[in-house]
Amino acid sequence: MLRFVKVYFALFFLLVMFGMIMVFNVRVFMVDRPESHVYAILRAQGLNLGMAALGFIVAYLINIDAVRAWIKYLLLFIILLLLATLVIGSEIKGSRRWIDFHFMMVQPSEFAKIVVIFYLAEVICNKRERMGLWQELVYPFTLVSGIVLVIAIEDLGTALIIFATAISLMLMGGMRAKYFVVLLSIAAVVMAVLVLMKPYRLDRLKVWRDPWKYKQAQGYQQVQSEIALGRGGIAGVGFGNSQRKLRYLPEASTDFIFAIVGEEFGFVGAVALLGVFFVLFVMGVYFVLSRGDPFALYLAAGIVLMLGIQTAANLGVVTSLLPCKGVPLPFISYGGSSLLASSMMVGFLLNAVVSESRAQFG
Repeated sequence: MLRFVKVYFALFFLLVMFGMIMVFNVRVFMVDRPESHVYAILRAQGLNLGMAALGFIVAYLINIDAVRAWIKYLLLFIILLLLATLVIGSEIKGSRRWIDFHFMMVQPSEFAKIVVIFYLAEVICNKRERMGLWQELVYPFTLVSGIVLVIAIEDLGTALIIFATAISLMLMGGMRAKYFVVLLSIAAVVMAVLVLMKPYRLDRLKVWRDPWKYKQAQGYQQVQSEIALGRGGIAGVGFGNSQRKLRYLPEASTDFIFAIVGEEFGFVGAVALLGVFFVLFVMGVYFVLSRGDPFALYLAAGIVLMLGIQTAANLGVVTSLLPCKGVPLPFISYGGSSLLASSMMVGFLLNAVVSESRAQFG
């Protein structure tokens, strides 16, 4: 088991370092005088990498039972932080998702992912024999839905990822299929209301059907992403030679960085990157299936689901299989909060695996 843990960590480390290189490769071309901004870009990258490394180490070494014991307080804290973001958060590109701590812009919704996973793992463990009862589902579902709704006000993409992970984890924990359908139906109605509340969300659905029809307006980003992927061909145009990153493709270093990977490394490079993500997912599933401790099982399952759903969502948007929505590619996209939260999730996953293995084999 420890051998698989080492392989998983190696692939995770490979993805993070590849992401660092690709982000620098893109961001250095986003400024007028790259030579005068190299240090600032490297400093920002270094800070993100340092915070992610620290987050991973803490998550890997901490006693998971201690986190489990504090989950109610962490849940209250993240709810207050999410509400505070709506009031005192910094607005960037029309969305109020971040709190400025001066040394770093923090996106609380990224850390809400971890707290929700811990909370649901604890709930399922405490109610294992009663998860099939409707009355046992109402409170945790309502609480998680409340968190999701607060996030959805400014960030529907992250909210949907958290909800999809939560309801999948509850189904895995013993929720009956008929309740799953009921809750999913309620969620669909709520999501429709959330989409109608903000006209630009409805526009994205309209554009998604035919982005080329709106290539000079709302469909511009989607079209540029498709051009980048198409231009890459089989082997790509070569590292550093992307044209779309030269201010043609908005969010080239964040949500749409996979399009630049496809342009520079081609179909072969894109498939290779997808292969690494797929191997991580398969190994994650293996870790889940090999857990004996219920809490470790559901914690690992939640993390694997969260990272897997987010990866699929990002790739779906970049390839136009899903409507355009801001969702970062785990470990690759630029963003300190996203990288830190994803790294912590990997740390907790490997912590759960190693802790149980050591307990079993002394």
